[in-house]
Amino acid sequence: MDMELKKKWQWGVGLLVIGMLIAGSNMSAYAQGQKIKVREAHTGTLFMAPVYIAEAAGYMAEEGIDLELTEVDSGALGIAALVSGGVHLVDADPFHLVTLLKQDKSVQFIYNLTKGVTLDMVFSKDMVAAKKLSRNMPIAQRFAALKGLKLGITKPGAATDVYMRYYLKRAGIDPERDVQIVTVGGGAALLAAMRNKQVDAFHLSPPTPYQVQEAGFGDVIIKTTGGDVPELANFLYTGIAVNKAYAEKNQDTLKRWTKAVNRANLLLQKDQPAALKHLQKYFPRMDPAVMALAMREIISALSPDGVMNEQMVQKHLDFLKDTKQIDSAPSAKEGLLWTNAYVK
Repeated sequence: MDMELKKKWQWGVGLLVIGMLIAGSNMSAYAQGQKIKVREAHTGTLFMAPVYIAEAAGYMAEEGIDLELTEVDSGALGIAALVSGGVHLVDADPFHLVTLLKQDKSVQFIYNLTKGVTLDMVFSKDMVAAKKLSRNMPIAQRFAALKGLKLGITKPGAATDVYMRYYLKRAGIDPERDVQIVTVGGGAALLAAMRNKQVDAFHLSPPTPYQVQEAGFGDVIIKTTGGDVPELANFLYTGIAVNKAYAEKNQDTLKRWTKAVNRANLLLQKDQPAALKHLQKYFPRMDPAVMALAMREIISALSPDGVMNEQMVQKHLDFLKDTKQIDSAPSAKEGLLWTNAYVK
């Protein structure tokens, strides 16, 4: 072998050995429990159950991830934290991502949390009796029953406001003249407002509507988690969003995050009592019986694997246009607002 060629071959082998040693060192560090910190903001609702369980059950730790979950009062605050770099992941809806896209900010869904909208509407016992309401009534009659009521929302422009106005529009009810829309705040505030008869109805993702029902001062009458509003099923309601720049640099971490969440999803499907024990960590003050009820109500609406498709994204974009939240919609094709790259 030519001396110069031999030196190059030896140099190449040396680099390969060094690379293997470094890789082995990283694997050893991973095995010894050195974890990557991932900060995630969330809105405290049960559609995040697989993420809560993945952390509480130790699945994230087993994947080498130290997941730090921080609750925020609204999706808008979570998005602000994501854009500022305060968190790496956040649960969000497509409206947030479309808005950011128009601001030239590159944020993308990497995991789908639900199969559709999960806002279940609870009416006060007084209104249920006065209007003779039940879930067996046609949905058009249930929407019409909103006329004249005081309707609680978390904040103007939030999902609780947008979808409430959508229902009013479907019933031909003027939101400015025919009802009173009351800004109340988060789940605890809405629950207290109904208990104190400050609102007649509100909708929110579980568990809050079922806490009201179990406490005996309201009944869930419109259940989107059960398919009561068909056009809001197979609909990308909320997913886990990430800055594309972070995703590109941390692909392996995100795949391990997804693996842990899907493992939690599997536990939810196969052994719900065990899953609920882990979930209690994030709802320590909630009666376990109420938690079990709320979980039974929402589980069929949860995505089992985080996978998205063009049709569900397009349905939400069409909804945003129909409700005049946006003037024009971006492409619903994979690669812009969403990707399944980390769930495959």
